[in-house]
Amino acid sequence: MPVLELSKLAQQLAPVFGELPAAIVILDKDRRAYYFHGDGVHENSLFEIGSVSKPLFALLASQLVMDKVWSLEAPLSELLGKEFEHHNYSLKQLLTHRSGLPRLPKNLIPPSIDDPYASFDTKAMKQALMMPIERKGNYVYSNFGYGVLGWQMAKELGVTQLAMMQKHVFNKLKMAHATLSLTGVIVHRLKGHNHFGKQVANWHFDSLVGAGGVLASAADMANWISAYWQREGVDIKTKSILKASLTSLSDDMVYGFSKGLNGWYFHEGKTAGFSTMVVFDPILQQGVIVLVGGECNTNNIAMSLLSQLEEKEK
Repeated sequence: MPVLELSKLAQQLAPVFGELPAAIVILDKDRRAYYFHGDGVHENSLFEIGSVSKPLFALLASQLVMDKVWSLEAPLSELLGKEFEHHNYSLKQLLTHRSGLPRLPKNLIPPSIDDPYASFDTKAMKQALMMPIERKGNYVYSNFGYGVLGWQMAKELGVTQLAMMQKHVFNKLKMAHATLSLTGVIVHRLKGHNHFGKQVANWHFDSLVGAGGVLASAADMANWISAYWQREGVDIKTKSILKASLTSLSDDMVYGFSKGLNGWYFHEGKTAGFSTMVVFDPILQQGVIVLVGGECNTNNIAMSLLSQLEEKEK
């Protein structure tokens, strides 16, 4: 078992989670341990992972770059087409939130705040892309940008975003239960809760699914993150793609993940009813994944647990 004691972890976190469904995965070299909280929560229960979806979509972008299908420095307008010539930011700028695209498309006017992305389809995406771009080169965290990334990759490959992710990402990483939360598709998942502990509607996505539409289980997440250092479980090319995806694209970002000065890679994710945090150190081969079906400071929990893991190594 990993060096952290799960019995103590359960005592510490049970009051924090309360009635919320939750799962924690602790990765240490080739070992992993799961902690589950709540009725019926197990290693294959599906959580909405929100913006932690972005590194998964970025992983496929790193493959397209490695295969020389795309270039990090080429303007995205070369991919989008003539009608979008004003999108002259690079793929690298898109991946590092420096494209000038706003946090959300200006024409995102959800019919219901309970499911804000569900009706934003291809027509809406094209309308949004016609709008002028501001502040190119400045950092603006952009859900719109990663929505564009996923949408354009699917166009490039000539498939749906679901088929694209299943073939090139989920299957390669042995994420057997992972899928996309798509409009009009029913996928059984855990129930999410708001700040007051009340159940809220699940989120669904259309063209913007790359912004945060992945559903994944604790086992899926463990297989993904441990693949950054484990020698077995994924093929040679996938290992090369994983390694390439941790290449620095800016002072503090790689493909999808932020990178700290201590060598940790991390990303947080939230939807209306779920909170997620992933943090890992591929050199020390350790990581922590926190999945909660409610409002929770998963960032602090994950960072604290990884710090404890690394202290045990000293």
